[in-house]
Amino acid sequence: MRKLVSIAAPLLLLACQDWPEPVIRSVSPPEMRASEATELAVDAELILPAAVDYSKGTIEVDTQVSVRVGSLDVPTLAVSPEGVVSTRVPSVLAPGSYDVKVTLGDGRTAVRPGGLTVVEGEWPEGYSIDPIGPQRRLVPFTLTVRATGAGAAAFRGNVRLETGVGSTVGPRVSEPFVDGVLTQQVVVDSTQADMAIRVTDLAGHVATSNTFLLQ
Repeated sequence: MRKLVSIAAPLLLLACQDWPEPVIRSVSPPEMRASEATELAVDAELILPAAVDYSKGTIEVDTQVSVRVGSLDVPTLAVSPEGVVSTRVPSVLAPGSYDVKVTLGDGRTAVRPGGLTVVEGEWPEGYSIDPIGPQRRLVPFTLTVRATGAGAAAFRGNVRLETGVGSTVGPRVSEPFVDGVLTQQVVVDSTQADMAIRVTDLAGHVATSNTFLLQ
């Protein structure tokens, strides 16, 4: 993170003081298409909280950094020594302007108002789900979903995964499609034996799998 190395000595002086608030310098790119999962780089001034053990001469730094875009929590993929937080925003945000928020492990936050703008995207005409055979509760299995229609092979967005009432599927948001195809591990739990998985996207397209046995 930007100050992690350069403030190694000042950390001893700041350990008993209030830590300064983080500052977001920039968000790159500042714009994404609604239909395309996008890697985001948040360049921030991060003074990380630390616990100093003077008897041992050690400093324990809390490196936890989380990112939120609007009301959506997005994963922290990496934090560079220069303070650049890498994340990926899935294609589940409607077109509009969204604040970008960074939160450190001790609760200090920085917000960049309107840091990310989502513009209209291009969605496939629909989806098809490869046949699913019998599965076991809470045991991962491979789900394959294919975008269909014109331009389907170029789709690199995400879909939501759903099941019926009294059932759960994880994850709730898929990984990005690759060349119009999604292949990923999912886990299903349900009190019912007959199960189906439904995929939906932000544009309102819906596809439902065959009914399969969940044991």
